[in-house]
Amino acid sequence: MARVETIPELYNTTLWKFKAEGNANITLSYVGENARFSATVLRLRKDNQLDTIIDPQYFTYSYANFVMKPLIGDKYVGESILLEVQPEFLKALSKSVLKIRSNKRTQKDIDHNQKYAILTPDHTVFPSNISPTLSVELKPKWAFLPSSPFIENFVKFQSCRFCMHKYLKRGPTDDVTRYCPLDLFSLEDKRIRKAIEALIDCPGSNLKLFIQGLQIEIGKENWLTSLCEFFEIGYPELDDKKQHYVIDMLIVLLIQVIMKEQYLFRRLKILQKTLDELDIEGINKLLITLRPKLSEPLLEEWKLIVDEYMKRTTANNSNNENVLEFMSTMENKQIHQRIYEYLMSATLKDCSIIFSFRKSDIRDFAEQKSHSSQIFQNKERLQQISLSETQSPISDSLNKYPYDNYLDKPYVYKVNVIDLDPKPLAKLPYYQELDAKIVENYLKCGATNNKCSE
Repeated sequence: MARVETIPELYNTTLWKFKAEGNANITLSYVGENARFSATVLRLRKDNQLDTIIDPQYFTYSYANFVMKPLIGDKYVGESILLEVQPEFLKALSKSVLKIRSNKRTQKDIDHNQKYAILTPDHTVFPSNISPTLSVELKPKWAFLPSSPFIENFVKFQSCRFCMHKYLKRGPTDDVTRYCPLDLFSLEDKRIRKAIEALIDCPGSNLKLFIQGLQIEIGKENWLTSLCEFFEIGYPELDDKKQHYVIDMLIVLLIQVIMKEQYLFRRLKILQKTLDELDIEGINKLLITLRPKLSEPLLEEWKLIVDEYMKRTTANNSNNENVLEFMSTMENKQIHQRIYEYLMSATLKDCSIIFSFRKSDIRDFAEQKSHSSQIFQNKERLQQISLSETQSPISDSLNKYPYDNYLDKPYVYKVNVIDLDPKPLAKLPYYQELDAKIVENYLKCGATNNKCSE
């Protein structure tokens, strides 16, 4: 059941500071002095992109908590609250953050008619200030090579979607990123390192770093100084050798945490692949040939779709031969099921994973027991990690540089999956057009010798 609250203490615009903005949402950080709301953010919708009967924020909240959470796992999707809001408060907030927002975003304003905002923990900080927090936000994207029998161009079987799409996205003077999501999801030390190094070289929207909740621009001036402060390394003379060392510490920390959380990465890969069994080309054939009458599912219908998906995948009958046979005898309900599954896969291909680290402290476990004073009731799942635990070969700079004592420092971390908003049916034509455009451009680029490997 949705947790809906009215909290008068929060309806003051001076308590909220602009934090981030995407195409559909604006996020504000709580900056007041009430410890009950520390490390909290407010998520506001900019417009209604969903054709739903209920309030779009209510539906977004419900979709993440009752559709995505059962698929991914409770421990990876954080607690949230629907905060009732009034137009006057929303208009005041809109005015207070206007000057801080990017000019390219201001054509879309906060929706003053939304009934709810979503209150969530700020995953880029910890509730207490025992020590500074380093947060890493990964948007890994597509984790698999498709195998649908409805795919007409062979190149989609050998080059992953991200590696084809990056040639369409790049500007005339842009370098093409070396990042391939399949390296990250391989769960092999060397390939994970390759993926992270590529993201650091060209982060785009796929890698973000935060120190104590504030984003640091990777590659910009002084970004390594911020990392030195987190790792407690002196930086009066940050020469090339020390720079490589600090970057390697970040890489090894991420390799460590990804290997510890490999269940999550395996789960996301399986979900993406099995929910998108037909590929957009197969979905398009269903839409053109059978012309099903579709409408946005209600929450209870989404729950049934998840149940049906779980039954199908548990039966382990998903292979190309069965799919072809099944398509020829599909009933209306089954057609709808596959189309809605594709939309769930689209959500998971666009989700982000946030890892937050801080130096371990004896108070950590006591803190886990004291969260009853916080607005959020669930305890954080903190785990310990250290750079010296790694079983992978650490680069030469880590082995040779005289900072071994830094490798033994223990850290605690937490992990959360975010950006689990539903994708509307109206986007299906866009997905089909984009897919065709990506493949056509990729073939023109002459990059088809680049093969991805799962």
